[in-house]
This record gives sequence, structure tokens and C-alpha cells, in this order.
Amino acid sequence: MTVLRLIQGDELREHREALCEWLKANDIDPMSVRDRWISIELVAGSRVIRYRAFMVTADGRRLVDPDDPSEVWSELTSRPLKVDLALPAPR
Repeated sequence: MTVLRLIQGDELREHREALCEWLKANDIDPMSVRDRWISIELVAGSRVIRYRAFMVTADGRRLVDPDDPSEVWSELTSRPLKVDLALPAPR
């Protein structure tokens, strides 16, 4: 695995709207993505989007992390990159 791009912190906040559209174009619901970081990675020759996805009930309510009741439960998830990210390089 090679990290090609890591989006976090100020960059996430600054480009939130564009990132949401990009996630949708890659068949990812932006509301399911924990907003701490998103990465684009090369895994076994394929580019993927890796992020933490909220764990939810059948009706879509977010679950509490069983290991930390002060946090929302999320799991590491990846999806194939279908549409490239068109953001300026980080400063």
C-alpha cells in the first residue's frame, strides 16, 4: 500500500463541498464518511479511496463506539477510485 494523497484538517474543511461531490461521483455517501481524513492509495496496483465509515443501524442512525462511548463507531473502509480528485495540491 502506498498513500498517494492524504486529505485532512484544513484541507478537508476548505474543500468540503468539492470533496462531497467527488465522493458521490465515486459512489460514496459523504454523510457516511467520518471527516477526520480521506486518503487515495495504491493497493495491489489499483487506486482506492480509504476512509472511516460510520457504523449505523438498519434505519441509518449512527452507533456509539463500544470501546469509547464518547465517540461514534466507525470502521476503516476502502472503495475503488473511479473519478479522480480535482483539487489543488496541498500547500
